[in-house]
Amino acid sequence: MTATANRLMSALTPEAVRTYPRIDQAGAERLARHWRTAYPAMRTILDTVIVAQRGAEPPTVDLPRLERVRRELGQVDRNTHRVCTRSEPFFSPTTAGWLVRDVIDITHIGHPQASAIYRLAADLADLAVQDLPPGVESTDKEGL
Repeated sequence: MTATANRLMSALTPEAVRTYPRIDQAGAERLARHWRTAYPAMRTILDTVIVAQRGAEPPTVDLPRLERVRRELGQVDRNTHRVCTRSEPFFSPTTAGWLVRDVIDITHIGHPQASAIYRLAADLADLAVQDLPPGVESTDKEGL
């Protein structure tokens, strides 16, 4: 298998997802399955946009941000992402959700894997809501 093919295969396991304390085994398995479906598409989208934008004068996207997103997505996938340099690696649905959102920002709605990416984003959003402190509203004042 080539290095490119290896990079496009997901390594995220339910056990890695379970490092997040507020998820049960069934939820971890579902999230890992959705991640494994969406991750290759997200990497391909990022790789394609980054390569195209490196040749663009001027670039139409924030290229350093997309390179950071690609690097951190890989870290989340390999369960090596650290929220802080002093913390142990663990799965953070909030961090993963922000990264997936950055991919969604550059993904055409008609992309063949867009539904898999949006499905993953929805799962991550459902988990991230659990991190809100009690009494904090999850919507803005307009109810959006």
